[in-house]
Amino acid sequence: MATYEELAKSLYPNMPLDILDLFADEWARTGDPQVAIAEVRRSPAYEIAFPGNKRPDGTVKFDEVTYTSLKESYIGTLQEYGIPRNTSVDLLTDRFTGLIEGEVSAREFAQRVDATFQGIQENIPEVQEFYASNFGLELTPEAIFIGALDPTVGEEIVAGRITTAQIGGEAARAGFSITGDLAQRLQRAGVTQAQARQIFTSAELQLPQLQELQAQQGIAEEERFGLEEFTEAAVFQSPEEIQQIQRLREEQASEFAPTTGATRTGRRVTGLTEL
Repeated sequence: MATYEELAKSLYPNMPLDILDLFADEWARTGDPQVAIAEVRRSPAYEIAFPGNKRPDGTVKFDEVTYTSLKESYIGTLQEYGIPRNTSVDLLTDRFTGLIEGEVSAREFAQRVDATFQGIQENIPEVQEFYASNFGLELTPEAIFIGALDPTVGEEIVAGRITTAQIGGEAARAGFSITGDLAQRLQRAGVTQAQARQIFTSAELQLPQLQELQAQQGIAEEERFGLEEFTEAAVFQSPEEIQQIQRLREEQASEFAPTTGATRTGRRVTGLTEL
């Protein structure tokens, strides 16, 4: 016989785990899933997990499955216009809450997004020039677009959060999961989205080769080169990591593609060069 946890997950497969556990406990206590979900909706944890979903009288606007699907549809629409998922989640949480509060349908949101895109696409070069001149930022069209969707994100753009999110997105695209600290370090070093793509693509190709060479030398797996060591050499020009790569190459029978690094002026990346 299925447990209440299993039954709860079958009803709400995408519900946050803490809410799912609370629902299962209430179901076990009351014996009625409808009473259980009503109790869950009155909990403080529900407000955090499903912001914007409750009316002043305490009733909900969408059931939890519909809420999750609607939010995913917002994110999916933005992905169609080149906005990575992690960027949307990182920067537009408040925006999504407002859409839920306004009970904006997936179709209406798609229409709004298209209208916004049509309204700014001809002005993107001018906006890029403005940010470059006033803030020293090289914004992609996607960053400008997301700023137009939510004007409050303009301040986040200046603070570098959009670039940070895009760096994380480029890492994920190459199969890496990076920490927020590393993404911020790269952003502060002036790495643009295009440069991040080049760095992580290079890492995707070359890290397995470096790790294989280290394995042949008997270096333990946990001590082999990882993404952080690669970026220390490629972006921050760490002498220690660069020397390790050079030693590995010298011992390799045949050469492979050179690691790309970054030359810097102050804290700004000015271009990518070979080590």
